[in-house]
Amino acid sequence: MTDSRTAGPGKFACTRCGACCVSLGNTIRIERKAGPRAYYCRDVISGNLSLVHIEAPCVPFFQEARGREQGKGCAFLVRMPEEYACAVYQTRPLLCREFQCCRMRIYRPDGQVAGTVKGRRSLSSDDPGLRELWNAEIAALSTEHDGTWDLQVKKILQNAGFTVDLYR
Repeated sequence: MTDSRTAGPGKFACTRCGACCVSLGNTIRIERKAGPRAYYCRDVISGNLSLVHIEAPCVPFFQEARGREQGKGCAFLVRMPEEYACAVYQTRPLLCREFQCCRMRIYRPDGQVAGTVKGRRSLSSDDPGLRELWNAEIAALSTEHDGTWDLQVKKILQNAGFTVDLYR
């Protein structure tokens, strides 16, 4: 399966945590089976109907997931041995193609992820230094325009020694 984890700088890279597919809930609903590995599904927000195909490596995991009661999250989210995967990644609906679970990824000087900005302006981080900087200098920014806010935040973070990837 190909995914965006190999994306270059400034491109969103999926970490296969499954959070996006869970957070979208049952937004993508299976309407009917169209073949051995093909399904028609509907995006309940836009009403768009898509034909998707279960990718070969995901077939046993998808069948196992379909055999038990579906919980929260997308019906095509499968738990692989070491990560989550979208069983229909190559043919996923447009809503899924356009969705990014974070808008900014923040890295420590050693290259490790220090945190992410999710939603409009919410920091997700366990790094105490980053949280302190965020609370002291970033949380109070009053800029309404998201692009301007992104650039201001990036500059503050870079001045503090962090590296930032923006995904807007």
